[in-house]
Amino acid sequence: MDDMENNSFTPTWENGTESPILLENVVGQGSTKYKIKLKYGGYFRLAKNSYKKRYCFGFQKCLNIDTCIYDFDDLNEEVATHYPPDPELSFSIFYIDKYATKQKFVKVDSNDNFKLMLSMYEVEKELTIYVTMNNNVEPSSVQERESDDAHDEEDEEDESVTFSTDDEVGRASSEPVTVSSKNGTIKVNSTFENVVEFRRALSHYAIMNEFAYFSEKSEPTRVTARCSDLQCKWRIHASVMQDGISFEVKKLVEPHSCTRSNKGANKVATQGWVASVVRDKLKCHGDVSIKELHKWVKINFNVDLPYMKIFRGKEQAYSDLYGNWEDSFIKTNAFKEELLRRNPGSVVEVDIETKGNKKLFLRFFVSLLACWKGFLVGCRPYISLDACHLKGKFNGVLVAANSVDGNNSIFPVAYGVLESENKNSWIWFLELLKKAIGTPNGLVISSDMHGIYVF
Repeated sequence: MDDMENNSFTPTWENGTESPILLENVVGQGSTKYKIKLKYGGYFRLAKNSYKKRYCFGFQKCLNIDTCIYDFDDLNEEVATHYPPDPELSFSIFYIDKYATKQKFVKVDSNDNFKLMLSMYEVEKELTIYVTMNNNVEPSSVQERESDDAHDEEDEEDESVTFSTDDEVGRASSEPVTVSSKNGTIKVNSTFENVVEFRRALSHYAIMNEFAYFSEKSEPTRVTARCSDLQCKWRIHASVMQDGISFEVKKLVEPHSCTRSNKGANKVATQGWVASVVRDKLKCHGDVSIKELHKWVKINFNVDLPYMKIFRGKEQAYSDLYGNWEDSFIKTNAFKEELLRRNPGSVVEVDIETKGNKKLFLRFFVSLLACWKGFLVGCRPYISLDACHLKGKFNGVLVAANSVDGNNSIFPVAYGVLESENKNSWIWFLELLKKAIGTPNGLVISSDMHGIYVF
């Protein structure tokens, strides 16, 4: 991070010299139209099996600008519209130095730096910028890799980034292949998002074609595998592309000269492979039992896997689809701010427990403006409290305060997540409920608990 901040004004080569762009080389020669991909609302973290940083769990918006009338102040105002107004909240804007031999982020904090950025990309007329918050992990330089370049590939998008309605939806024809039950082919020049996706695709290919293989080399930057029958000439080699993450098949010797069988399928049907083939099924059908998934895999792929391998594959598929548990809790404060920004007047609170230098999630309360106001003006002065236990890695209790509207239908007033049903947690929830609805005349609160804490 220190290295990035010290070089935030002028991008540098790895040997310390300045990148081959000049401040005087301002944009203005030729076309002044640029397309900027603005990524915001997310944060940086290390990519799997790589030293590179990837931008995760954010949004993307495409800006078409004219540099004759657009400057850094305009960009700053555009970014500010995507974050809640808070004097204690600050953001930083970065772009990738395309001349650096390793991934290097350059900070844009002035109009001069903005012009430098445009000058660097005046040939492409297209670039990506990243926004991080003061509570996000900011990007930093990473160790030098074997690859010659670290250019920011325009088709490289993190799977966790969502898009605004005015984003481009098209992709280049070289977009990485996504493994699925419908895709059982691999050929030379096939590309994959990363080494993990390539290994999953290779396992899928072996299972679909009923052969076993072993890895001669299996590294973050290259993978070489061959058929388990040493008399067979089948062999595949893939390595990392210029972006330092994507993988491409460079060599494939076909066909198999051995007798194919499915005897090795269980060995290559790893947890990661299970995750890749059940991902779409879980996305379409929601929660599917392990027993049903086991039967589905056996019928479609002729592979009989242990219960725990199916279970772990299902859990990994959920993580691939929706992110892991820890990342969700990290986004709690951002979720709170977004709720308040979209629903002014709502009551939203997060309770944090501090242990040493760590801040741990404890409780969460939400009462949207339309809910508490609708209760006061259109519902009977009656609230029912109920709770149910959450099943997951960290468990907890989901609690709700509901009323009855004029049609005798359930009307939600507030909900929350508590660590457990105890006196302190219920008092915390009811005090916030009181903050939202006050104390209406004749209010009745009912609960199936043995005791209730009144206002």
